[in-house]
Amino acid sequence: MDRKWHQKFIEYTEFIASHQNYEGLHITRKDDNLLKWVASGKSAEGQERKKWWDKQCKNHGISFDMDGRYAKIARMIHPTKLHVCQICGRELSIEYIYPKKGTIKFFSESFGIKIEPYGKDIFELLDLAEGRDPNSFQAISEFFKYEESLPFNFLKQQIKQDHVDKASKSFLSPGVMSNSPDRFDGFHSDGACCRSKSDKGRSRQNLSRYTQDRRAYENWSDGDWKMADRLMAEFNKNGVSADHIGPISLGFCHRPKFAPLTKEENSAKGNRMSLTDVKTLINDEKLGQQVISWHSREIWDLLKNKINSDSEAETLSSLMRKNLHQVLTLFSQVKECGGESLLKTFLNPDYSFYDYEFIGFNPQTGDYESSKKTKKNGQNQKNNAKRYIRIAFEALDEYAQKDNRIHQSWNSEEIDTNLEKIRELLIENKMEQSKELLIKTVNLLGSINAEEF
Repeated sequence: MDRKWHQKFIEYTEFIASHQNYEGLHITRKDDNLLKWVASGKSAEGQERKKWWDKQCKNHGISFDMDGRYAKIARMIHPTKLHVCQICGRELSIEYIYPKKGTIKFFSESFGIKIEPYGKDIFELLDLAEGRDPNSFQAISEFFKYEESLPFNFLKQQIKQDHVDKASKSFLSPGVMSNSPDRFDGFHSDGACCRSKSDKGRSRQNLSRYTQDRRAYENWSDGDWKMADRLMAEFNKNGVSADHIGPISLGFCHRPKFAPLTKEENSAKGNRMSLTDVKTLINDEKLGQQVISWHSREIWDLLKNKINSDSEAETLSSLMRKNLHQVLTLFSQVKECGGESLLKTFLNPDYSFYDYEFIGFNPQTGDYESSKKTKKNGQNQKNNAKRYIRIAFEALDEYAQKDNRIHQSWNSEEIDTNLEKIRELLIENKMEQSKELLIKTVNLLGSINAEEF
């Protein structure tokens, strides 16, 4: 707060503080007559602000149990949806409309569109892509993981509904991150344009220490995800891409073992396994390592010893990807019928409360001499545990929102019957029976898919 405020940010704070949407939210002025924009959550002023934000959540029907509720209400009541950066005075949207790094790369490589970070929003990119290639909607639909190619008018509506309105972090990001209730307007003072420079904790160098693979959470992967994330950071610091030998998008564990590749090699490989990968995974299992997540073990165990060529390994990859899609679709239906508590028993948030240091890391091989494990119990660890659970369930919500008819077509009356029985058991609050039946159903799904090999 000691930094010099940009004049446009000063004007922004005065406008917001006097707006009717923030009536009753406590704020004072400092000695220099600038508004006291930040109030620590532990201070008396901060507690008063928290009460105000809680009241807004209640008035707008936002559950107090919802993770990220303050971010949601801050976006909801903001009068212009545009935030001004305290440092440079740049105006950026608070909504999730700006392409993330992977999205920028896709539009740049696919359509030759030059994109500066936060320079164009997703809808501007869609217009540019359409102007350069009227058939580009097909590639864009596939990139956003829609099962069918959507015409541009529907594609825009669908992206707005699934990603902008839902504040989905998969492909897009906002121009400023939430910081409610500490900041008066509920957002960080510096925009995304300046945060990596102004916040030392968000610098590229420091962020490399905190690599987190969202895909592990989204795919409900087993494995010590915290240790795996920390090892991935070691690869990143050395300019090496960490390749999962067993891709988590096929149902394998997010575990602390990776093969070093260049980014180009890793991107080209995708989530296809080779015969060598399969043999490595089988050998790791013989050494006592868990390589496959519980929900994909059935199809893996049925097929792993039948793989004798790279082409068969690719067929296995395709079947395992289909199987995981169906598993997550099944989970989303269980969640919709009140099974969130049941599903939480398959998650492992406790890994958040440990940290790891790797001694003697070799970026050429991905090996390390030893690791040091430290128990931690701070607020960051608690926040990461909540984030892990939130992302996992957000992924199921996306499955529920999308048309997953292709992946739902398990063509099994037994699975449909089991799903209905799970609903009944949940209504009767019979958690153990519903869990046993869900595991049985997931294994049945794996055996059905294995028959296609």
